[in-house]
Amino acid sequence: MYGCDKVTRYFMGLVLAVCAGVFLLGCSSSGGGNECDETLASKANLSCGDADVEKAMRLLKSMSLSEKIQQMSGPVYNASNMFDQEDNDRLDIPGNKYMDGPRGVRWYNTDYGTTVFPVAAARASAWDRELERRIGKACAKEMRYLGRHVLLAPTVNQVMHPRWGRAQETYGEDSFLLGEMGASFIKGVQYDPTAADPDDPDHVIEDTYRVQACAKHLAANNIEDTRIYVNAVLDKRTLREVYLPHFQKVADSDVAVFMGAYNRINGNYSCYSTDIIRNILKEEWGFKGYVVSDWFAKGSSVNSPAAGLDVEMPFSSGTFPSQFDSAYFYGTNLASAVESGLVDEELVDEAVLRILHRKVSYGMLNYSAAWTPYLTQSDTAQALSLKAAEEGMVLLKNGATRSLADDVLPLDKASVTKIAVVGMFANMENMGDKGSSDAKARDSSLVFTPYEGIASVFSSSAVATYQNVAGNETDILTADCVVVVCAYFYADLNRSPSGEEGEWKDRESMALESRDLTNIANAVALKSGKPSLKIIVVVKSGGAVIVNDWIGGVDALIMSWYGGMREGIALGEILAGDVNPSGKLCQSFPVNEADLPAFNNSSAGDVTYNYYHGYRWLDKQGITPMYYFGYGQSYTTFSYSNLSISDATIGEDDALTVTVDVTNIGPVTGSEVVQLYVGFDNTSISASADPQGWGRPVKELKTFARAADIAPAETRTVTLAVKARDLAYWNAGTDTWVVEKMPYQLYVGPSADSADTNMKTGMFTVE
Repeated sequence: MYGCDKVTRYFMGLVLAVCAGVFLLGCSSSGGGNECDETLASKANLSCGDADVEKAMRLLKSMSLSEKIQQMSGPVYNASNMFDQEDNDRLDIPGNKYMDGPRGVRWYNTDYGTTVFPVAAARASAWDRELERRIGKACAKEMRYLGRHVLLAPTVNQVMHPRWGRAQETYGEDSFLLGEMGASFIKGVQYDPTAADPDDPDHVIEDTYRVQACAKHLAANNIEDTRIYVNAVLDKRTLREVYLPHFQKVADSDVAVFMGAYNRINGNYSCYSTDIIRNILKEEWGFKGYVVSDWFAKGSSVNSPAAGLDVEMPFSSGTFPSQFDSAYFYGTNLASAVESGLVDEELVDEAVLRILHRKVSYGMLNYSAAWTPYLTQSDTAQALSLKAAEEGMVLLKNGATRSLADDVLPLDKASVTKIAVVGMFANMENMGDKGSSDAKARDSSLVFTPYEGIASVFSSSAVATYQNVAGNETDILTADCVVVVCAYFYADLNRSPSGEEGEWKDRESMALESRDLTNIANAVALKSGKPSLKIIVVVKSGGAVIVNDWIGGVDALIMSWYGGMREGIALGEILAGDVNPSGKLCQSFPVNEADLPAFNNSSAGDVTYNYYHGYRWLDKQGITPMYYFGYGQSYTTFSYSNLSISDATIGEDDALTVTVDVTNIGPVTGSEVVQLYVGFDNTSISASADPQGWGRPVKELKTFARAADIAPAETRTVTLAVKARDLAYWNAGTDTWVVEKMPYQLYVGPSADSADTNMKTGMFTVE
């Protein structure tokens, strides 16, 4: 029926509803009738009177127990398809068709490629909400071209430590930035294709279903090597203030689906954590959607339904891969638990109502899935990938000082005679790890390596590539500059020993690999024979790296992250000055790894998570990083002035509004990210509210604004707003959020560096 035209579907739906009420009473173990069960609906945070809820309820009431459990379960093991639930042919309800997608839709059939965007760490470093929304839209379109319903993205676990293997998949170390970027991506994925979008000039209205986004991995999934065993131990304040706010932000954005995690949280595996899923997500936050397990995650036929896990994926019977050290728990196992009285069928009904409501409200029953894979990788999508790479690359060093007079970049295309591009990945495709985020372009001509991109921007005859400096010194000395490309070898789901970073594989250290350190040292050594030779280092990584041992010898440093299929072109444009870099770090770069809290990725037991990490830790310890969170250079210079607070005294239900002027005092047009931090020097948090003695951070990011394309001599007034309730802490004694009535410090500037000459400060009071 879901392939019929809309009018036919409407009348057939009415017939189905009548049949469900009159003839199928015996098929339903939860009773018949067309009445909407308000008690059941309220448990799912839904309301009778809503047409979509009532339609989902009618379908639920027409189902047998086995049909309901089918909605909650994966099929029999099938190594060639780990993403499709079965259809209900009797009631014409399609099974969910899932697909991964943190950096683009990961289509597993290599006959067709998809658009590969920069990894989320790169996109977070653009600090561009609207760009992230449009990338989400592009992913949704490619999902529909491939007949998919649920995009398993975004990843919104924070980077507790830069060595985390999946740091590349997420939006950085800060809860606020994570939540903002994740919500923007979700808004794009879940856009309504049948409605106008005045903010998107490329939008085309289509008569088709909406794609569901799935936020992952709930929660405290911050270690790879021991991810299926580790028990993340978090006190109340650490859980509530640090590891959950970004999940609440995406829940508030009405994300359709959440995915549970592999790890344990305070003793219970995520997929049967009643505290996290049912108590917090569903009851406290009012989440209306459903929760799916991570693939092959540990669960329980009895405890998972009680905790609120709605779907087990990818399978629920058959062979179970040994590396996950678990077993299936839904399917016939769940049916047996219900029939034996171990699981109340009301829990099944609530789960299935949630699933059906999403299917109904997103149009899955009104439109059949298409199969038009030749429409992927459109020019528009590839242009978005390029723009994200351009905005997300971060210029960290440019000459001996911050003065524009010392800049070595951009290079003058007219005068450059030769550029040597060096490194294992100088001319080898490396768009990130080969795990569940492994989107594939398939057509290699669409992917630009650093060498290929630089050669396309400069004259190809002026660009040469080498894997190593050693053995090629004579050739390289004929160059004007050497671009040393440093990157980690991608990890894969087979846990190949060659993997250095990615899913299942945390980095061994924050240092670059020895092959890259050798290339940097050998390139710098060439300067002794040719002082005019410029050494530019480009780092491709998912997380921060230690640069202290070699940064003094190089002339420029660009953090490229993993920049997607157009990374090389973006790099060439930045080197040539065709694009003015504007990226700002989504992670702090410490001077030494020891400056950060220790990263325990070896214990399969308890690992205590710290309330502080990243810039909040560095601030609290009084440690100066190599590069601050939010830092990034430009080919121009900005000046901040005229910080104005609209009302310096606000109530706890009010919002603070401030403005600041940003003036481009340099020679070229540039974009600036204005960041607002709030400080808590005057806290008087009690011991009963804070039994671990964490206190409060020195300051925290509370909002930001990207001021794009400010012309030379132009002044842009930027407005920022913060709600007083977003300043609250979790009182561990009363289990409530509390906004302290006190004076707060205000910091508005270009990074988390309080000493930056552009950092403007002030005070305001919540009373």
